[in-house]
Amino acid sequence: MKIFDWIKNIESKTEFEKTFTDLKRMGESIPSAKKTYELLKELNFETSKSQSELLLSEFNKIQYGSNTNSYFYFYFPIVTHILFYKPKFENEILGYLIRPNFANGDTETKELIPLIQSAMNFKLAENKDYLTTESKEWIMSEFLKMESEVEREVQKCWKELNE
Repeated sequence: MKIFDWIKNIESKTEFEKTFTDLKRMGESIPSAKKTYELLKELNFETSKSQSELLLSEFNKIQYGSNTNSYFYFYFPIVTHILFYKPKFENEILGYLIRPNFANGDTETKELIPLIQSAMNFKLAENKDYLTTESKEWIMSEFLKMESEVEREVQKCWKELNE
């Protein structure tokens, strides 16, 4: 009987809940992850400036420690979901997508955009719920236009590396 309840529970989850299951689980032990999940769940175009800034603050407190690939794949759905609704935060959070790829040796701006799109397709092939509809929309429409912003992040990485 419990297995049927578990399957029913999984099937009844929203797209958001399916995408951010790991963040919610992390929130059981890390307060900033819990608060990020709660604020992310309420995020939309009308979210107030103070709520948006609180989301950004809590998001930046999360200390996800792992290798560069896991780090990238953890932050990818969160960053893209936020940027869909709050593109003005791109300066503060785009680095979560660029830095781990830079650390893996991908230092050419013109290669990073298709690389990140390819990573999206790879993860979606594994798990159709990896990204929200909003995240996919942002990657396919807005991210393609962000060559100068990606270059800025690459230059930040070079500067940090040389310091």
